[in-house]
Amino acid sequence: MWIEKHGPTWRIRDEVAGRKTTIKSGLPNKTVAGKVLDGLRVDRARGNFINPQDGKITMREFIAEFWPNYEIGLKPSSRRTEWSRVRTHILRWLGDYRLDQVDATVVKDWVRKLVNGTPDPDDGGPARRPLAPKSVRNAHGVLHKILQGAVEAKKIPANPAHRTPMPPREEIEMMFLTPPEIERLLAACSGKYAHWRPLVMLLVTTGLRFSEALALRIGKVDLFAGKVTVVQTAYEAGGGEYIYTTPKTKFSRRTVRITQELALDLTPLVAGKQRGDLLFTMPNSDRPVTRNFRQRIWRKICELAGLTGLRLHDLRHTVASLLISAGTPLTAVQRMLGHSSIKVTSDLYGHLMPEVGEAIVQTISSALMGRDVVGGAWGVPALSNAVES
Repeated sequence: MWIEKHGPTWRIRDEVAGRKTTIKSGLPNKTVAGKVLDGLRVDRARGNFINPQDGKITMREFIAEFWPNYEIGLKPSSRRTEWSRVRTHILRWLGDYRLDQVDATVVKDWVRKLVNGTPDPDDGGPARRPLAPKSVRNAHGVLHKILQGAVEAKKIPANPAHRTPMPPREEIEMMFLTPPEIERLLAACSGKYAHWRPLVMLLVTTGLRFSEALALRIGKVDLFAGKVTVVQTAYEAGGGEYIYTTPKTKFSRRTVRITQELALDLTPLVAGKQRGDLLFTMPNSDRPVTRNFRQRIWRKICELAGLTGLRLHDLRHTVASLLISAGTPLTAVQRMLGHSSIKVTSDLYGHLMPEVGEAIVQTISSALMGRDVVGGAWGVPALSNAVES
């Protein structure tokens, strides 16, 4: 690298790939230019040098370089999901920006447009619908990974998506069904919806995730021992195609006991099938359960049961609430649901343990009344009181 005068100012030049390239320009005098040059040489010696010219490629061009290596570490389902976010939310809005133009302000403006909705950049038509906070966070997470890749490739000095303000998380209220409501839900799975009773029964008695239930195969159902084993999850990729992949976490691989009533409901589904066949399919077919079940059939079943708005995932919450109300330890609930840690279980369902709340209230009450938690006067060991009495 060297410095040279350029009109009224000075600049720093370097030879990159056989071509002379301007690294820094607009420096007021030779002394300042020399100090900047010294700093750049130190950065190069330490491996921290960033050629400004490398940041002049577009986001679209860099993503084309970055993505093939990045997606190697993703599950097939995650590849499709994350690439969809790139195509829909990142390339569409930021694809023509140069890397060195994407700063914190650009990222914040992009997030604002996702949150509020904005006219389509291609045709200027009606504003696209605003994204839910979770969807915004997911899209931003992918952008952050891409820009971090640019930092690691030494194309930009820092990640402009770091610490971007995000919309507050949505608090989705869980629905916990009571036993009578469960009976109404199962009763609604009759007539033309009778085919779906075993699936609904399994979800509301085992706490399996919907994606885990759809991936169950005959060989993983043991009706004699009364158990099912989760080893896969299923995701619909579009066009009726399903991707079967490993469960969410290693703790999601588990064996779950089933009730005798559920075993009876599953018996016709198992009879005459091969070990590799899916347990749940569309009616009179070996096709996997399509999104039509979630979008239309499930809603209709819930309406018939008087449970409009009930989500499939609420059946999983219901199982947790029933177990906890029966005094089941949280560790056992964690294992049955396949949570990655007891903290996840506690954060989701800890508030359903009234006995803990009552114990806390009793402790506070005892303290305020001048008694310790086991009956002693405040400041005097309870044991000595017991001995004296």
